[in-house]
Amino acid sequence: MIIHRPYGIDDPYKWLPTERFPRDPLPGDTVRVGFETPAGVSKAWVAASHDVAGMGRAGQGHSDRPKGEACCLPALSLGQGRWTVDLGTVGTGTYDYTIHAEVNGQEVASEEYSFDVGHWVEVAGIEMTGVAVMESVHTGVNLTLQTTPVDITGEPALLSLSFPRFGVCRYELLVGSTKLNGPPTPAGPTAVSRTNGLPCQVGRSGAVIKLLAPGIEITIDGKTLEISASIPGAAQSSFRGSLRSRWLLDSQGRVSRLQASFVRGPDEWLYGLGERFADANRSGQEWDVRVYEEYQEQEKRTYLPVPFLVSNRNYGIWLDSQEPSHFDLRASQDDRPECTITRDQLPATTASLSLHILVGEGAYDITSAFTELTGEMRVPPKWAFGPWMSANTWNSQAKAEEVVRRTVEEGVPASVIVLEAWSDESTFYIWNDAHYEPKPKGEPLTLADFEFGGRWPDPKRFIDYCHEQGIRVVLWQIPVQKKLEGPHAQHDLDEAHMLEQGYFIRNEDGTPYRNKGWWFTDALVVDFTNPKAGEWWFAKRRYLLDELGIDGMKTDGGEHLWGRDLRAFDGRRGLELFNSYANIYVAAYHEFIREVTSDDGVTFSRAGYTGAQRWPCHWAGDEGSTWKAYRASIQAGLSAGLSGISMWAWDIAGFSGEIPSPELYLRATAMATFCPLMQYHSEPHGASECRDRTPWNIAERHNYPAVLDVYRRFAQLRMRLLDYIYAEAEALSARGVPLMRYPALEFPEQHDFLAADPHAYLLGRDLLVAPVVEKGVATRAVRLPPGKWLDLWSGARFEGSRTVTVPAPIDRIPVFVLAQSPRSEELLAAAQSFGAQATRE
Repeated sequence: MIIHRPYGIDDPYKWLPTERFPRDPLPGDTVRVGFETPAGVSKAWVAASHDVAGMGRAGQGHSDRPKGEACCLPALSLGQGRWTVDLGTVGTGTYDYTIHAEVNGQEVASEEYSFDVGHWVEVAGIEMTGVAVMESVHTGVNLTLQTTPVDITGEPALLSLSFPRFGVCRYELLVGSTKLNGPPTPAGPTAVSRTNGLPCQVGRSGAVIKLLAPGIEITIDGKTLEISASIPGAAQSSFRGSLRSRWLLDSQGRVSRLQASFVRGPDEWLYGLGERFADANRSGQEWDVRVYEEYQEQEKRTYLPVPFLVSNRNYGIWLDSQEPSHFDLRASQDDRPECTITRDQLPATTASLSLHILVGEGAYDITSAFTELTGEMRVPPKWAFGPWMSANTWNSQAKAEEVVRRTVEEGVPASVIVLEAWSDESTFYIWNDAHYEPKPKGEPLTLADFEFGGRWPDPKRFIDYCHEQGIRVVLWQIPVQKKLEGPHAQHDLDEAHMLEQGYFIRNEDGTPYRNKGWWFTDALVVDFTNPKAGEWWFAKRRYLLDELGIDGMKTDGGEHLWGRDLRAFDGRRGLELFNSYANIYVAAYHEFIREVTSDDGVTFSRAGYTGAQRWPCHWAGDEGSTWKAYRASIQAGLSAGLSGISMWAWDIAGFSGEIPSPELYLRATAMATFCPLMQYHSEPHGASECRDRTPWNIAERHNYPAVLDVYRRFAQLRMRLLDYIYAEAEALSARGVPLMRYPALEFPEQHDFLAADPHAYLLGRDLLVAPVVEKGVATRAVRLPPGKWLDLWSGARFEGSRTVTVPAPIDRIPVFVLAQSPRSEELLAAAQSFGAQATRE
């Protein structure tokens, strides 16, 4: 009769009308309760009570807790059976409430709901006794912290400092009964290995403690509680933080939120936080770190967040956490003195906040150190660096063969075709219209079990044909068992086996979790933390690689886990899975494909989290065909690279909506030619028109034949650059540095000058790329970094550290080559062949 779901589906940006807002109130918040009743109810109210006395009794059970006096609060009708009640501004304590309504002259009531408003405990000082006065050698130092108010658990808070690698300090706040090395790190693909660390010298002078380790020096002031980090011997500190961390403690002595802070200097730029479709400078704004699917216009939301910041003052901060976090970077020295980093966790009596402070000679040294901590930057096979082609409408062998045939006939180079509409979309491993005898008990089908027909009469012939043309084949995948409306014999057998064996993510009560999000709603989600689940899932897909010879899988999705109390086989719960599941899923596919193809296959993924560079490749998700989206995608690629994601692509000129104009398409193609990966793709559309992003379709739809000619030449140029791009990918990845980089961070002495152009970037060690991102222009102003530069097209020489304006016709993108590069002649020759062909045409 009364519907109220306090947490909804745990969507961080969208609230249901039946939720509590905020879901987890903080002291001083104003709380609203939303609910629904049957239509026609004329009166509803909430009976609420507040127990302040309950605070301070750690571990006390909810049932024996005395309750405050209840008050009745009338509900405001919003129409159509929807209601809202304002509980007012809340303070510390426990709140209980029940919802009441008058239905047909009778009173009905909901179950009782509760929420706990904790209080903040803050670090107030350091216990200096026991800290060495004389210099000595250690692998780190553990400091006992004083708090205000005194922590009711009786356990001291600790600060553990250690040095896992050159130039890095691990700074770990430990609360409750947590042991010095923190809680165990879960096994699996999101785990970050911990070592005992490098040795450090520890010294103390009065209230000041100094730690000197390879590549980094840490200073702690016991009076002001300031902590700073720098390269040893540097004139000034790179990083300035505060030990005045705090955590939110509830009435049962449980921690649900931890917070640390640092100081942002005047005019300091902060970069990173994963793939972000926004301006490079993160300063002055708030940012969530939560894997999230936002269809188009992502802006500050992202499929691939990373809780890692890099400053133009040559330091970085990494929050080592799987749970969602929040970075409030609005502070400056002029108003709010400190930026804050907040980590949420499920309420527990123990908690840790683990930050890494990284310093280096340059910003990309920070990225290099970060990837050393979180996993190597793997490089896909060389063929992956050629042009890719894809469209959601290629849903039959005839259509796909026609695309490949025309690609070859038109002389348009392509190295990969991605098929999304290939499967029955019931099993996601069986080709559309295939006939077979369903297999029970989880047994896999093999190629011999199928009789193909209909839309895909001979997939093996198609794949062999692609390979004969030098084109690899990648098939679309998602990590769910789809909910079907009608019967499907093999799907139903698979689902029965999946349920019987428990190969799914679970709800808190152990029942199967079914996706609450808008994409594949009610689907079961595969639990890849269970090795047997992975074995069963991939056994069904093995024939696609072993017998048909496909070359990889487009591992789409991974963002749709909703609910903080979900359970995985390895013990992780909802808050830990929201971000980490994307990596768990992609890692399972990537390792499966690497094994079967002897490391000659790829995954192509949309979602990820810290360490995703271990499983290339990635693309920027669903963007519209607009100039704004084009500009945002360039920014996303640069931000992703700084956060470790190097093997990155986007959908040329956008994935969705009406086909792009010839101008937008060719400007975007030019940029993609000088991008880590190059691919076009388009969403499904009606049968009455074709919105494929093939160059001939753009040309025909707009009656602009030059589109095909220019795209062909850019694709040919890409193939001529293939050796260079692959060699640069290997060389830079070995250093943990991305292919695509911010000039302002590579040349910090001219940071402000170069940062003024947000869309120019470095590709490899030798190229400066300046995409044309505005409609209707014929020239481009380019800010050259220091050094001597050659125009890629004309060979003209320019002195750096100045702005030059160069021609930018529709078939050109301003690109400059570092004059002293040993590969400058090779790069100029590739470009000259591009120009010579244009002259012949």
